[in-house]
Amino acid sequence: MKPVIDKQQVKNLYNAGFTDSEIARKLNCKKDTVKKCIQRNFGCLKRQHQTALTQRREIIKAVNYQANRYMGDSTFVKKNRSIYKTKPNGDIVLNKEVAPVVTWDTPRRLANEYKDRF
Repeated sequence: MKPVIDKQQVKNLYNAGFTDSEIARKLNCKKDTVKKCIQRNFGCLKRQHQTALTQRREIIKAVNYQANRYMGDSTFVKKNRSIYKTKPNGDIVLNKEVAPVVTWDTPRRLANEYKDRF
């Protein structure tokens, strides 16, 4: 039995600039299924998809810039040390046991920039 996928939802998300893997995640189905659906049904929408995809990426880039403008990742980690743990190599990573759910702009990792010096 073939998996059933809502073509209208795929079309709407594709036109909104979402990639095939993002659409698959949203619709809870396989990436290959979504990819094949797009190939078979929405090849004529490729130009609109590319335009929307570029717009989405620019918006995400602008939002991330604004979010990090006031407090950088290293400052955030220093002010919120309780939700982070330090790995043996010196990298500071988010501790999922202490903070299992965080906002999208919370830094997940801060790399140790001095690890090659010693």
